[in-house]
Amino acid sequence: MNNQDLHQNSASFLNAVSSKKGQFIELSFKSDGKPSKDHKGRILEKRTVGIYRTGVNFANLSSVKEAIANGERGEVQPLIWGSWKVFPFVIEHKGEEYLRITTSKSIPKVNYFVDGIEVSKDHYLSMLPPSERKPSEPSEVFTIKAKNLIGVAGLDITEEVVGV
Repeated sequence: MNNQDLHQNSASFLNAVSSKKGQFIELSFKSDGKPSKDHKGRILEKRTVGIYRTGVNFANLSSVKEAIANGERGEVQPLIWGSWKVFPFVIEHKGEEYLRITTSKSIPKVNYFVDGIEVSKDHYLSMLPPSERKPSEPSEVFTIKAKNLIGVAGLDITEEVVGV
């Protein structure tokens, strides 16, 4: 994906969500898995569809405010990597754009693919290096690469998102 496509994904995302700051919206995105040595050359992909909040200032999350008030964490600090391109939606870092999203109570639907064929989660995980198989710590706020965004509000963003 070239820089123009990358910026198009960010622009499509912003077009769809900028008027919905803090609101819930359906997003679909993918992430590429790095295969273990035994499966070198295989293409691993995870696709996720879920309901997320966009345009949320981390410092305004009730969980963050409570943790600060209870002494469980310090005050919110600036980003530890990258810089805000469009606060609080898009972060830019080393030529890549990342979309900042907040989880919801909704459980996302995740599908796993090997060489373009859908497989079970266990099969997918078996093809990853052991260090990549363990689940990551849940986080209320996370980023996805703009180039990995597939859809916004149920629309495929490979087509221009208009009027969402």
